[in-house]
Amino acid sequence: MIRPSSLIASTLVAFALAASPAAAQCPKIAQCARVTVPLDHSGRTAGTLSLAYAKVPATGTRTGTLVLLTGGPGQSAVDTTQYTAELLDHARDSYDIVTVDQRGTGDSGAVKCGTDAEQCANALGNRRAFYNTPETARDLEDLRRALNVDKLTLLGVSYGAKVAGEYARRYPARTARVILDSPAPIDGIDGYGQLRALVTSRVLREVCHPGLCQRTVEDPEAALAAAAERLQKGLVRGPVVDRRGRVRTGTVRETDLYAALAGSDVDPYLRAALPAAIASLAEGDAAPFLHLPSGLDALEGINLARFLATSCVEARLPWAPDSPVAGRADAVAAFVTERAASFAPFSPEVVASSSLTALCADWPPTPRPEAVPYAGPDVPVLVLAGRADLRTPLEDARRTAAQYPNAQLLAVRDVGHSVLDSEVTGCVLVVTVGFLDGRSIVPCPLAQSGVPSQPYAPATLGALRPTALSGLAGRTLSAVTVTLTGIGFDLAASPPDGTTRYPGLRGGYVRGTGRSLQLVRAEWIRGVQISGRLDSNGRGTLRVTGPVRGTITYTRDGARGKLGGRAFTLD
Repeated sequence: MIRPSSLIASTLVAFALAASPAAAQCPKIAQCARVTVPLDHSGRTAGTLSLAYAKVPATGTRTGTLVLLTGGPGQSAVDTTQYTAELLDHARDSYDIVTVDQRGTGDSGAVKCGTDAEQCANALGNRRAFYNTPETARDLEDLRRALNVDKLTLLGVSYGAKVAGEYARRYPARTARVILDSPAPIDGIDGYGQLRALVTSRVLREVCHPGLCQRTVEDPEAALAAAAERLQKGLVRGPVVDRRGRVRTGTVRETDLYAALAGSDVDPYLRAALPAAIASLAEGDAAPFLHLPSGLDALEGINLARFLATSCVEARLPWAPDSPVAGRADAVAAFVTERAASFAPFSPEVVASSSLTALCADWPPTPRPEAVPYAGPDVPVLVLAGRADLRTPLEDARRTAAQYPNAQLLAVRDVGHSVLDSEVTGCVLVVTVGFLDGRSIVPCPLAQSGVPSQPYAPATLGALRPTALSGLAGRTLSAVTVTLTGIGFDLAASPPDGTTRYPGLRGGYVRGTGRSLQLVRAEWIRGVQISGRLDSNGRGTLRVTGPVRGTITYTRDGARGKLGGRAFTLD
């Protein structure tokens, strides 16, 4: 069974990597204040909310005010002010940068609750009907007045892009420019993983291309289908190694595979390791999958009450949000039966149980808020889309861009969800600042997340081709190369901090000090254990035990050694 926290993480559409200091502290570079807004802007229900915001003043002559709208729904923003100001540093000479905790997040009336929908609804009481996108957009207009500016430039990330699109449609004359990063659809949050199912095959192929992954994983789509089919027949067991090299048996279920895939678009190391791990899983080898990076804490800074209050009413679900709870199970059953083929290669029950369909089944009947027009206004719009984004994919970003008569789309390869803070070359930031200054965008052909995809690692010596030597000795030398490649990937995902230990794939461990690596019976290929020390330049001597024994010395010019009594030299 998927844990509620994992389920929520797979459906979040958030600003992925923002730093989170204490929410109550005002960043030193900012001016913090509050604005009081009606709970219900129509006036039919009494009450107010106090919203927190922070403004980082422009360093030069101000020409605009840029408001960051984070995602989730439910992610706080004021606690990202320092990070956001640094990220958008080149825009600060002419723009005030404003972060605002949307209603029900951070320091703006957030209500604490667990992951149970009914519990969260009870904690909100009658306020739950007003923690939605239209009211949030109207809050922005109240914020604009409080800031005493004529127009707002909006930067919406994921769900925040839905809020930005709603504001632009309601207040086009007050909208200067809009940046939509990894935009959630304006016409309804993806409630049952439909968008993910449509693009998974393409994303896996692109993640694996080019490089060693492409040469060792022939068909990622076929591997995923085979892995899902194997798991549908039962769980797959494999070794889980701890940082001391101790081994226990772990299991992989179909829900685990789906959850890892769902989370891969916000974690570049998980994404880069996943195609090869899936290929191993398809063959019944669970070790690479169980060795995958643990992933980010996607729930940090997310208010679950706001997340559920918005998602359970505004998402596309198999039932109307104001329908009785008692009839929803039948609605899901009918939906799953009708759409079974569209969830392939996963079981429709797994996809449904891992989506908002499961989370929102007990959310009390709540009227859906009024919709805005599908078409957006004629204001300058920049849409940023990562080609590796699974939750708000490129295909849907193109549809978003087509809703605006003056939109430009920048598709970025090798980048997942939340483009601005995931792409490492800086090209996207240059394009974004240029857009804010009124320039046309240019492509970013070299943009990337900076993480090469991991190659497939077979389980046994017999599956390896020999290197330098024939037979088992040459295969053992190949096994050493596979081991060092795997260790290099682990170190890239989590750089050594002085005494860091890294578990082996099938046994043993590696200790990294920043200046050297010590391998202690590190085992990547079954039965081949490697020990020894390498310095920061990759020089040193390793001892190999297993079917073939020997030593390998790495120098500045290559490697030499003996395996099974046979000498070799590598340039």
